[in-house]
Amino acid sequence: MRHCQTTAHSLLTALTVIAAWCLLVAPAPALAKATTSELPYVTVDALGDGVSLRGQWRFQPGDNLDWAAPGADDNHWRSVDMPQRWPRGGYPEHQHLAWYRLTLQLDPHIAGVNQAPILAVRMGKVLSAYELYAGGQLVGGAGSLPPLGEFDYDRQRVLVIPPAAINKDGTLVLALRVWGGSDALVDAWGAGPVSGVFMLGDYRRLMLQGMVSEVPGLLFCALIFAFGLYHLYLFARNRNLETYLWFGLMATNIAIYGVMLTQWKYLLPISFLAMKKIEFGAIYLFPALGIQMVWSLLQLPIGRWLRAYQWSFLAAAVLVVLVPGHAIHFHTLIWWQLWTLPIIAFAPWVIFRESRAGNPEAKTILLGTIIFLATGVNDLLIDLAHIETSRLAPLGFVAILIAMAVSMADRFTSMYSTLETEVAERTAELSAVNRRLAEAARVDHLTGLLNRRGFTEEAETEIRRMFRTGKSFSLVLADVDNFKQFNDQYGHVCGDHVLKRVAALLEERTRDVDRVARWGGEEFIMLLPETEIDGAAILAEKLRDAVAANLFEFDNLRLSLTMTFGIAAFRKGESLDACIARADTALYHGKEGGRNKVMIGNYKGLSLVN
Repeated sequence: MRHCQTTAHSLLTALTVIAAWCLLVAPAPALAKATTSELPYVTVDALGDGVSLRGQWRFQPGDNLDWAAPGADDNHWRSVDMPQRWPRGGYPEHQHLAWYRLTLQLDPHIAGVNQAPILAVRMGKVLSAYELYAGGQLVGGAGSLPPLGEFDYDRQRVLVIPPAAINKDGTLVLALRVWGGSDALVDAWGAGPVSGVFMLGDYRRLMLQGMVSEVPGLLFCALIFAFGLYHLYLFARNRNLETYLWFGLMATNIAIYGVMLTQWKYLLPISFLAMKKIEFGAIYLFPALGIQMVWSLLQLPIGRWLRAYQWSFLAAAVLVVLVPGHAIHFHTLIWWQLWTLPIIAFAPWVIFRESRAGNPEAKTILLGTIIFLATGVNDLLIDLAHIETSRLAPLGFVAILIAMAVSMADRFTSMYSTLETEVAERTAELSAVNRRLAEAARVDHLTGLLNRRGFTEEAETEIRRMFRTGKSFSLVLADVDNFKQFNDQYGHVCGDHVLKRVAALLEERTRDVDRVARWGGEEFIMLLPETEIDGAAILAEKLRDAVAANLFEFDNLRLSLTMTFGIAAFRKGESLDACIARADTALYHGKEGGRNKVMIGNYKGLSLVN
């Protein structure tokens, strides 16, 4: 567990490096040169780095496909900044459809340079669907405009501009047809181009820049997801570490939410609606997991009202996932945000109170909580005040995750350091006791031979070895003849003495690799590794002769007895019980045939060993 803290510090270092790298590689796009009386002018050098299309576009609510033509008159259209949300309420009189136009003057030398660039436009996020025209030609879009009306407001695309779209005078007219979505969506979130990069440049460079800008987010999510799985694995190994369960679930939930904020999600073979269901389900569930995690970490009980409040977030997550369509998202988001305000205020107060009381876990997670609250306020302002800035919730999630990870590492490292010596001592004691108990459970207390359980374990091991080496083994089942009458005549003490002497005799006349066991009562069983049926028969005959020739002394008595043997060779495909049953059948027929015999049991019948 000591490496938990090291893992948390390593994750913090990695995230810092990723953030720094992201700032270093982020390109600074050039702006198209223009004056108030001239068209924006795009030079060769500027195009190499990418020309920002943020700025003044012509804008007109309504819908007319003729507006895509380069010669369409847009002088009476008003100028608007790009990107910029539409005013609240949108343009319901035009079914929330509107057009943007921008005319650029391209340097005539662009087409004549070596390895002329493939012109393309990088589009940011547009609520809720759009089509982009260049020179009057449709070059692509996101979502579907009415009558299909399918949302896809997260997709950021790089659309190639065909050379034919550029006029002979070098002008390029871009026309953007936007559908804001339903009335409810526009009322809640606004519409139009809202955020992201809008840029003209070389297709290959724009694609590379887009991928590079998305890499930090993917690495972020991968690290957090791995972090979560690691803690779930620790909980699976030790179910007493309940805090690790909630931490793992919270981390994986954050990672899933983070992936849904990136463009990598479009690699998944699911619809945009399914992506938003996953995104909203994850974020709506987070407060419930966060409450469980913090209270578990601080070792505080969750009261009845707080538990009901926690369950309300779980219900909201289930509701937003199960209710069909997008409407549930923008109808409930603001209410969910307002509903989180009590815990946003209460949780830091509890953490601060516990920190003042000397709770070490509270002191560690206090800083992470402050960072998380700051990022939460930032994202709340984006949704409520439509401030154009980056969402920082994933960074806040990471901050609180790292704080909680360090806190758990400190807590459990201290606990395990204290218990380490005691555990080592008790482990040594228990190991010794377990060895003695395991051995006792396998041995017959009267004869000192293996008992039925011990023999079965040895036989199962030999079966596995046989399948590896291909060398079979045989079983010999032996029974003392007329032992009941012998026991009744001479007494149980004498009977026990004779059984011990028989056990010793059998063990003395078998190999070290052979296993002799007391199968029950006066019955014995032997395992003969790497021994075919003929070899087992020879050994059994020698044992039968040795027992018959032996005189057993007890209290001045010299007693003799005989044994009957049944033999079976183990065959692939049968069970141990089946092989023992064949040996037992052979033994039974030996008894029926007069006793003091060795009988072989096989698939073709029985045979007597002479």
